[in-house]
Amino acid sequence: MKNWRQWTGLMMAAMMVFSLGACGKDSSTQENDQKKDEKQEDARQEATKDSKEEESGSGEASPSGETVDIAALINTDGLAVWYADKKGYFEELGLDTNITYFVNGTLENEALAAGEAQIGFNGFAGVYSLATGDYTMVADCDDGKGLAVYVKPDCPAAQVQGKYPNDPKVYGDAQSAKGLSFGATLGTIQQIMVDSYYANLGQKDYNIVSMDAASCYNALLSGEVDGAALTMNYCAAAEEAGMVCLGTYEGITGVGTGSTVIVPNDYLESNRDDIVLTLKAVYKALDEIQNDEQLEFDEGMEFFKEMGTEYSESEMQTEIDTRDLYSYEKLKDLEYGNHVVFSAVELIKLGLLEEGSAETVAESIRKDLLEEATGVEINMVIPKI
Repeated sequence: MKNWRQWTGLMMAAMMVFSLGACGKDSSTQENDQKKDEKQEDARQEATKDSKEEESGSGEASPSGETVDIAALINTDGLAVWYADKKGYFEELGLDTNITYFVNGTLENEALAAGEAQIGFNGFAGVYSLATGDYTMVADCDDGKGLAVYVKPDCPAAQVQGKYPNDPKVYGDAQSAKGLSFGATLGTIQQIMVDSYYANLGQKDYNIVSMDAASCYNALLSGEVDGAALTMNYCAAAEEAGMVCLGTYEGITGVGTGSTVIVPNDYLESNRDDIVLTLKAVYKALDEIQNDEQLEFDEGMEFFKEMGTEYSESEMQTEIDTRDLYSYEKLKDLEYGNHVVFSAVELIKLGLLEEGSAETVAESIRKDLLEEATGVEINMVIPKI
């Protein structure tokens, strides 16, 4: 890049000297000189264009040759990463990858912070990393639907409906929800659902019992807790078991959610092309899976079984029916960045992020890598903070 700028500067200086020397020449000579000047100006503009493309990374991405360490969750985004690896899409683009799968976003954040991964296909928990200012969001893979809080049918809150501020479909009011206990994984979207529920009710008397996703579900069924904040696969199982959906994430919080693909800023600076190529491989997989329901069903059943999270056929079908992956076509309608900033605002309200974090998150969102990887023009929507 530096050499381009030096060359451009010398060319401009040469043109100025040449132009001054041409003032006393005849019209024919001046005409020839003018043509030369025009050619030199065209060359200068082309060089400047190439230099800008080099700076923005808009040229053809090429792999660095370094191993790309990828972190992914055991969910539908992780399915796309796994499928891209299975089909050889990373290898086709010249990437050497090492992929680690995590049961929740908090553990994935820790792996990124420890330098064990450079690209994180995360969920809601990615907002915490973005709030530090040390990471950049480069993509969003799905609409995040399918998260909810469930209670037993005889729970007092399940007997009251129509009094919740954000959504009349959400069960419970301040009195019926008083003193209840919920299983949730602390620091994840599960906790946010429970905390937001009580914050909106204006009720402070409740208890969260920290446990992993599977334990939350089992504790709900056994009666160890009154309710549980569940991930999509356990939501489907809870429905089959006759549990009552207290409210979805969207209904409880009043905002949507989605995924976050995040990278450390220093890695983005040094390995931008590797990130673009990784996204290119994963979005090829996302597009194929989203547009072929049978493919998503078959590959999903295999993926979750391999990850130790076996789905029933009905649970897998519920996930397919509920959550949309961002195919190339669906990317066109994405309001990119919207849910991430809203989530940061919500976390600040709950005291889980410091004031000013939402601004930091908003400044940490980029769309250019996603556009380059997919060829789709992305509509970035950053809400007022």
